[in-house]
Amino acid sequence: MGFSSKLKAHKNLLTLETLKFIVEFLEDRNAHQAALRIGIPPTYASRYGAWLKKHPYVVAAIEKDLDDTEIKQLKRSVALINKEMESCKMIMGCD
Repeated sequence: MGFSSKLKAHKNLLTLETLKFIVEFLEDRNAHQAALRIGIPPTYASRYGAWLKKHPYVVAAIEKDLDDTEIKQLKRSVALINKEMESCKMIMGCD
């Protein structure tokens, strides 16, 4: 599945990966670096970052122009979600 097909298929899904990208992208507005920081391999980071930057949830976050308080709140929420995901992985034996 190509990037454009994947974007169409996932345009209404807000994933943990997308949330992490939003948080990282809002740090410096650099899609390549944000993709690297969320764990995308360097080979694909530029392309994947550019793809994620077009995602409707990312676009909405950029357009909303979040203030520092909202960004901190978003970071805390993503950290909590990530912690719960790790807990679920342990329960299922997927660590």
